[in-house]
Amino acid sequence: MSHFSNEEKAFFKKNGYVVKPDSIAPEQIDNAQDAVWEHIEADRSDPQSWINAGPTGNLPCSDHPAIAAMTTDTPLYDMAEELAGKGRLRPPGNALCKMVYPTGHKNWHPPRGHLDGYLIEGVADTFTIAVTINISRVLPRGGGFTTWAGSHLKVAGYFQRHALTHLSGLKAPGFLHPAARYEHAAPAGTVCFWHHYMLHTASMNCQKNIRMALVNRFAFTNLRDIMFDLPFDLWAPWEGLRDIDEGGAL
Repeated sequence: MSHFSNEEKAFFKKNGYVVKPDSIAPEQIDNAQDAVWEHIEADRSDPQSWINAGPTGNLPCSDHPAIAAMTTDTPLYDMAEELAGKGRLRPPGNALCKMVYPTGHKNWHPPRGHLDGYLIEGVADTFTIAVTINISRVLPRGGGFTTWAGSHLKVAGYFQRHALTHLSGLKAPGFLHPAARYEHAAPAGTVCFWHHYMLHTASMNCQKNIRMALVNRFAFTNLRDIMFDLPFDLWAPWEGLRDIDEGGAL
């Protein structure tokens, strides 16, 4: 069974992400919400307490059975393999639990993207493909996962000219084009697959609800051996996309 059409695969190659609605069963969404609420410092029945709630960072619930089930009991890993190639990815770990709490005001401003895998200066610790899972309904300007279409290609071009650990140029004004910004404002159960070179972030949440999302990352089995070659031949290891051009044709 194929999870993606050729057109969706072509969209992923061109834009660096692809969105799939209704990918998670409603009961799994409910169970995941219950799991994250165990760790949120707010009253679930009092929306006023959700404003600037906490804790910030990843909630410590990745090992909860309802969160683990997002990897073991959904098609998400198989979907990632369809893009990367069957047997090309390491066994998956559990998802990270990421909340964006309401600010309590409407003074929204556009976010600025970053690149994952470069938390330690001079060290590249990247992955291959990630998936962001909405486990709550996300409205526009409501903390949604945000990407910039085509930024994975610009990042690859940047790393063709600079060391993989040299990130200062990626932060320069004008590197990202505001018109290419996409905020993953979508119902619970919608997922977004995105390339590891995708500049991304979560937007400011000027809505009333907590943005609840899970993020899982998958890596090529031989990523350590090929990571410094990837900027120069971006799609060579992606067996699921190798014969797809950006027009969607085989």
